[in-house]
Amino acid sequence: MSVDTRRESLLNAPALMFMSAVLLVAFWVLFPRQPAFRDPANLSANDALSVAYLRVLVQSDPNNVPLRLSFVQVLTEAGMTDEAVLAFDPLQQAPESGLTYEIRLAELKLSLQQLFRHPPEDVEAALRKRIAELVPALLRIADNDNRVSLVVKLAEQFGEPTVLAETFEQLLVMRNETSEKKSRWLIFAAKQRMAAAQPRLAARNLCQAFLLERTPKKKTEIAKSCLRAYLQAGIDQEALKAAMKVLGASASASSLRGDAELLLLAANIAEPLDDREHALAWLEESSRLLPRDQKLAERIVRLQVSMGLLDESLARAASLRTSLVPGSDRHRLLAHIYDWNGQSDEALTLWLSFARHQADEEAEARAFALAQAKPDYEAVVQLLEAVMPRRRLTAAEAEAYVKAGLNIAQPSHVEQQLRKHAERFDNPAETMKALTDVLVLQGKPRAALSLYEEMPDTHNGRQRLALAKLYEEAGNAQKSFNLLLRESGSPDPAYAEEYWRLLANVATQLGQDNHASKAYEKVLSLRPKDVEVLEHLQRLTARHRDDKKSESLAQYGWDRLRRIEDLQRLMRFSWKRKNWKELDHWLSLAESQPSMAQAPDYWYFRSIRKMASGERDAVRHALRELLRLRGPDPEVTEALIWLLLSDKKIDHALLQAVVKPYHNPSGTQPAVSPPLAEALAAAEHTLGRSIQAAPRYLQTLTKRPQDFLWTLTLADNMEWAGCPASANHVRFYALQLFASPSFSQKEVEYPARLSQYLFGSKDQLLQHADRDDLKILQPIRERWNLTKPLDSAQYFALRRQTERLRSSGWEKFADAVQKDDYPALSAQLAQVSRHLERQPADPALPETMPLSMDDVDRSTRWLAGEAPPNESAVHTELEICRQTLAKLRETPVPPLMRDISKPDKEPAKQ
Repeated sequence: MSVDTRRESLLNAPALMFMSAVLLVAFWVLFPRQPAFRDPANLSANDALSVAYLRVLVQSDPNNVPLRLSFVQVLTEAGMTDEAVLAFDPLQQAPESGLTYEIRLAELKLSLQQLFRHPPEDVEAALRKRIAELVPALLRIADNDNRVSLVVKLAEQFGEPTVLAETFEQLLVMRNETSEKKSRWLIFAAKQRMAAAQPRLAARNLCQAFLLERTPKKKTEIAKSCLRAYLQAGIDQEALKAAMKVLGASASASSLRGDAELLLLAANIAEPLDDREHALAWLEESSRLLPRDQKLAERIVRLQVSMGLLDESLARAASLRTSLVPGSDRHRLLAHIYDWNGQSDEALTLWLSFARHQADEEAEARAFALAQAKPDYEAVVQLLEAVMPRRRLTAAEAEAYVKAGLNIAQPSHVEQQLRKHAERFDNPAETMKALTDVLVLQGKPRAALSLYEEMPDTHNGRQRLALAKLYEEAGNAQKSFNLLLRESGSPDPAYAEEYWRLLANVATQLGQDNHASKAYEKVLSLRPKDVEVLEHLQRLTARHRDDKKSESLAQYGWDRLRRIEDLQRLMRFSWKRKNWKELDHWLSLAESQPSMAQAPDYWYFRSIRKMASGERDAVRHALRELLRLRGPDPEVTEALIWLLLSDKKIDHALLQAVVKPYHNPSGTQPAVSPPLAEALAAAEHTLGRSIQAAPRYLQTLTKRPQDFLWTLTLADNMEWAGCPASANHVRFYALQLFASPSFSQKEVEYPARLSQYLFGSKDQLLQHADRDDLKILQPIRERWNLTKPLDSAQYFALRRQTERLRSSGWEKFADAVQKDDYPALSAQLAQVSRHLERQPADPALPETMPLSMDDVDRSTRWLAGEAPPNESAVHTELEICRQTLAKLRETPVPPLMRDISKPDKEPAKQ
């Protein structure tokens, strides 16, 4: 084949079409379409091919705005400023479109790049003018925060913050934009004002932005920036108004008040301007958000102290003590706070640690005064031993050191410290006297006498008194007593009171009550209102059981000192004499004394007298006050329980509160006396807690083993507790007890107590019952041979058993006992015995006495129907029920004529 033929075969139409397709695909892949150049990110300024390629494309299509814009952006990024300027000129005449922002931004970047090349002055002025025009224009057309931020970032490179700030501020007037955009402009303007060292103008811009902003988080940041700017500009009333506006009663105040930094900034403005109320409120809110900030807590405390809010400052002082540096200003502050609030223990601890850490006149004086006032001997010793190496002790300090040191340390230690102090400061007189006292107390009379001889004014009455006092403090009361008795005649009035006090104290220690009583009377004549002396005399009279003198002293204490303790003593003496008129007089005087609310004896005697006059509400109130003052007192608790149970309408809530202290199963509950156990059993029974009442009933059997009414009530409680079989056995026991020839209503002997004055033999029986109640109970008592006075427990049981004892079956049994109808009694008891042997918990047969509470209820109703069977047995019931039944059977009942409690048996074969 020839060459021409071959060429023609390669250049035929199909081959040319295939090659064209390959070239089109290659160009598609290698060269993107024009719209891609709208995003300069697709190109690289470092890529010469991109620049060259764009140059060719722009030349080929010079009116393509997106393409030319991309070319300018790439040239600007590559630093090819001159070519970029030339390429940008056609874009100046581009119409408004979606690319207007990108075009103006590219021009701004290009202008800034030209400015950075330091052109001639005329060119630089033109560039600056154009930049100043471009920035507002770009800000107006920027439609989101990112674009605005980009413009601002470029504008900041312009280096004219004042001009930029004014530009942003003018935009607010020039354009009617949304609040959000205006807020952003104001913030940018404020930043420029800060850069131009104009913080007050920046603060004003931020305040306007704060009012325009709607987002809570941004609003908080703007508020903080605003207050910071005011703080930087200088605090004045304008700054305070801004702080109050920011944290005032606005819609977003709650969210702003949750920012601790903002609150602190506001407080930093208010406090120097003497607006301490707002400053304190803002600081306290900040502290709630920063509970562990100790410096903030200290600042609040100092502000509270300056405002006179001592009680409020005390609440925060405790938290500041955890990080206390000894001797610091905070240390002194806390000591002052506790001292000014009257918290002497805490104040002493702080002042003492301050004085021990460093020499400080105020700390030493306050610590000494507080330690003496308590007195706290250990604190006195610690303080003065820290002071001794620094300066001389005063006479009062030396005396206090001896007294305190001998109370907590060995006399030898006190002597050693005083000798060192005397040597250091050339034997001061105060120290030598204290050392002499210590030597006397150590039993070193010769050494003490040698020091006494060197001291002036020896061997006088005051010196003997001092020596006697030291003997007494050292524990040698006899020597002190002998030395005091040497005083001839009356002591010098200058120290007479001290003499008589010491003599009374020493005589009391030695059992010389006559001397002690005389000495205390002398002191009382010198100090007519000395309560301590009066109490000493009362103790002496009590030791000798001199009621007459004790009452005379109580009368003195009430007449002269109006002491509640003495008025209570007068009440007790009147009560002992059963002088009720006089007791009522003392009680009437006590009612006008507010402090009587804390006097137990007043409420005790008031309850007695109010019950005598039938004022049950007053009695209830008095007993409740007694429980408040004495705690769960057994005597008072018992009386209050019986009072509540005797009411027509029982106050179950109060009754529950009274018995609650006795529910503690841990063993820490108050002691329970036998009469209180009866009251608790009745209370728990009434409250429907039969299981809790069962152990109390068991406890009462020690004192009431054969009490007919109490035993029947105990059986009812057992039935409620789920022990019907055991309950019926107990009722059978009660029937045997009543039918026995030796049955009589027994009186339980208990010590005299408060409940007797309320319900017992001390007053009329059943004084709390009304006439209708008496009409019902009196026939029952006569029928059942219960005519003797009833105590509280028996009266409670009688009321509980009224329905049973009035039922026909039980009345027949009572009539048979009264008539001594032994065959009828034997038959009835035998029927009950057979019923208990067959099925003790089953309902009673028609011919048998009703035993269970359900039997009694059905016996009083017409057409009551048959009760369902109950297969409960004694051995399957609660342990407490079996224990109670066993406890009852420990006291056997004498048989009627023969033991009818056992089934009939054939006679034993001979």
